[in-house]
Amino acid sequence: MGEQIVTRTERACGCIPFMRDRERGIVALMILRTGGYWEFPKGKQDDGEKDEETALRELKEETGLTGALAPENPIDTAYEFERDGEKVHKEVRFFFCRVPDGSVVTLQKSEANDHVWLPLEDLMDRATYPQIKDVARRACMILAD
Repeated sequence: MGEQIVTRTERACGCIPFMRDRERGIVALMILRTGGYWEFPKGKQDDGEKDEETALRELKEETGLTGALAPENPIDTAYEFERDGEKVHKEVRFFFCRVPDGSVVTLQKSEANDHVWLPLEDLMDRATYPQIKDVARRACMILAD
């Protein structure tokens, strides 16, 4: 018989940081993870932490940015992957976060190698995984209104 894979659920929250750029209009931040994939800043939720608190904490830790959560409804996504022989079901909630225009990113090098501010229409092309491409597509539709 094959080895049984245990399924575990993880909860993460993140931000879709955005600001206004003089030449390009609204731009949003994506980061290049040390694992080689592009996505929005996010991380695991600590025990007792509210979704909004997790999102803002992870944004600050990974990028050095602070901002205000925008009134737009967050975007939820979920996916599965394997880690150390264990199947993990990950649920992620992304909040929109307005950061001050001209904000400068300071990456947490243990989490990300690079970053880019992109016009909304370019987010989907930059995202690596299908679930994040879908989040980017939905974010573009919401922020473009």
